Amino acid sequence: MPHQRTTGLNHQQFTTLLTALNNHLTWFKPDQKPHKLTLAQALKLTLLYHRHTLSEELVAGFYDVSQPIISRTINLIEQALV
Repeated sequence: MPHQRTTGLNHQQFTTLLTALNNHLTWFKPDQKPHKLTLAQALKLTLLYHRHTLSEELVAGFYDVSQPIISRTINLIEQALV
């Protein structure tokens, strides 16, 4: 899915935001169970969720994960972006 249509950000803006987020969060922690989604997927689905006011269940279907995973991911990304 192209970034502009799904997130409202062009490729450069998305990459800049992803880099800033990557510098702020430790996505993979050796002592914890790994996330089912990459940080890029987490950012993209959070932006997609907000831009198009989609349900968490619908977004979960797009990424083939459960709704609780989507909910936790969105909350984590939102907290990091504040």
